[in-house]
Amino acid sequence: MVAARAQTAGRGRQQRSWIAAPNENITVSFLWNAPVAQEYVPSMAQAISVGICAALEAHAAPTIKWPNDVLVGAKKIAGILCERVVVDGKTVIVAGIGLNVNMGREGAEAIEQPATSMALETGSAFDTEAVLQRLLDALVGPLNAWAGQGFAGIRDAYLRRSAAVGTPLRVRDGEKHTAGIFLGYSEQGALVLRLDNGEERVFYSGDVSGL
Repeated sequence: MVAARAQTAGRGRQQRSWIAAPNENITVSFLWNAPVAQEYVPSMAQAISVGICAALEAHAAPTIKWPNDVLVGAKKIAGILCERVVVDGKTVIVAGIGLNVNMGREGAEAIEQPATSMALETGSAFDTEAVLQRLLDALVGPLNAWAGQGFAGIRDAYLRRSAAVGTPLRVRDGEKHTAGIFLGYSEQGALVLRLDNGEERVFYSGDVSGL
C-alpha cells in the first residue's frame, strides 16, 4: 500500500483528473496479488465502496453511486479506480482510492461535479493518517467477502447503500443515453435496467444519474 500526502497528476475513471492539495485528503493505492476468480474482478471497486462507507458512517450518511463513487448528500466524497497490471509476468490489481478529508469549500467548488469532504460535512478537521488507518481496517471485511464470493459476498451491503430498486435512472455511456427502471445488479455487479419497452438491459460501465 502506498499513500501520498499530495497528488498533482491523479487519474480517475475515464481519464478524469483527481487533484489533492498537500495534507488535505487521502490518496492511496494498494496492490492486490492474492488469487481471485476472474469473474470477481469487475466488482472489486464495489467491495471497496462498501468499506469506504463503513469508514465514513460515524461522521456522515454515505451512499454509493454505481459503479465506483461514494457520495454524501448527492456530492462526491470518494472515488475508486481498479486496474489490472502485469508485474513479473503475473496479472495483479492496483486499486486506487481518493477520499476528500479536509478539503475546503474553495477546493470543492473547483471540481467539475458537486463534491464534499469529511470536514465540510462535519465542520471539523481530521487527522488524515488516523482516517487512513480507519479506512484500511474497514476495507478488510468487504474485500475478504468479495475475494471469497465475488459480488455475492457484498451484494446486501452494497444494495443497502445504493439506489433503491424501482428508482428511475439514466445511464450515459459515451454519447449514448439509456433510461429505465433500476432492477438491481447482476451476479457480477453490473447494473440492470428495465427499459420502457420491457427489455432488461445490463450495463457494465457508464455514468448514472436520476431522472
